Amino acid sequence: MPATKAIIARDPRFTALNWALEDVSVSDSPGDNEVLVEMVASGVCHTDIVLSAVPPGQVGILYPKIMGHEGSGYARKVGKNVTSVSEGDPVLLSFYSCGKCEQCEDQHPSYCDAFARENYGGRKGHVTTTSTSSTTNADPEGESESAGGEEVYSRFFGQSSFAQYSIVDEASIMNAKDLIQSDDELALFAPLGCGFQTGMGAIENVARPDKNSVLVVLGLGSVGIAALMTAALHPHKAIIGVDRLSSRLELAKELGATHTIDTSPPGFNLNKALREIFPTGVSTVIDTTGAPPLIEDGLQSLKQRGKIVLIGVTPMQYELGVSVVQHINSGRAVIGCIEGDCIPSEAIPKLIQWYREGRFPIEKLITYFEAPEFQKALDGLNDGSVIKAVLKWKDV
Repeated sequence: MPATKAIIARDPRFTALNWALEDVSVSDSPGDNEVLVEMVASGVCHTDIVLSAVPPGQVGILYPKIMGHEGSGYARKVGKNVTSVSEGDPVLLSFYSCGKCEQCEDQHPSYCDAFARENYGGRKGHVTTTSTSSTTNADPEGESESAGGEEVYSRFFGQSSFAQYSIVDEASIMNAKDLIQSDDELALFAPLGCGFQTGMGAIENVARPDKNSVLVVLGLGSVGIAALMTAALHPHKAIIGVDRLSSRLELAKELGATHTIDTSPPGFNLNKALREIFPTGVSTVIDTTGAPPLIEDGLQSLKQRGKIVLIGVTPMQYELGVSVVQHINSGRAVIGCIEGDCIPSEAIPKLIQWYREGRFPIEKLITYFEAPEFQKALDGLNDGSVIKAVLKWKDV
């Protein structure tokens, strides 16, 4: 079993993340349908943060666990049934789907029957710790309570990309040998398998705006900006970017927003702000924030037959109240969205093509960190100075 390093999430401390860079051993014998991948880079997604802050046992989350579900790297060993990649091939990683259930066969793999169990839960058997941790974001002394030899849950989203080496299910792998031109691109494209794909698919597959659409994007992180950039590629009446940070609002204008709204003033009301611009309401709201007040105001801001697309994760106990009579009379739609309802093997090449054409400039959104600097990445995401953090695993 190769000795390597991984960022391990342990039981959160009062919902605060408990991540640490630890020495681990990873199996060098992938299963029949698995691949040992040497990671080049891992995007940090809000889902990694949310799902390592919930108490153990909720939504299938158990600890200790290796998070990470926006990975890229090289196939180093392949299982006997693997046909999509060979040893040495560059790979891009995305979510797991079984490929056999009704939703998978109907070309909606992000709604796979096994999605929550396999993507959120993961499995044991591939990774064990070999020493106490060297870095933690929860303990100022940099020490951990972990002991060597402990089994760790991996295969988060089929991949657990927060590791220098990881056993990845073939279903989560896309062969990138015909898609990339350099190691730098392999790192650049690491986040395509979740955040950017989700934002793109929310527009292309779910919202489907037309030339008369007034589209609102709530939250201008990586998912929101991806949605905004995708919307800008299609005919539209207006695209409104909404955020609390002036830097992100300025970037939204640069990337295609026709209007921006700052949510930071005291007493801000989204419905009021939107109706000052478009008195009859807006066509589509894409929520990436998970903030109940914005979701509720966004729903009320919709014109007849408008849609609100829910991507951001709300507090676990939150329920959206809907007036059925008002809903019937207005024809509004509330739509949930996972992974943009994308098929990764189609969505990722499309995003790369747009990037090469200069129409999807993801390089403007990414900040790189060495993997041991994961806390700096988390801090940047928390204060908004970083839109998409990408961890690099070389020479960890």
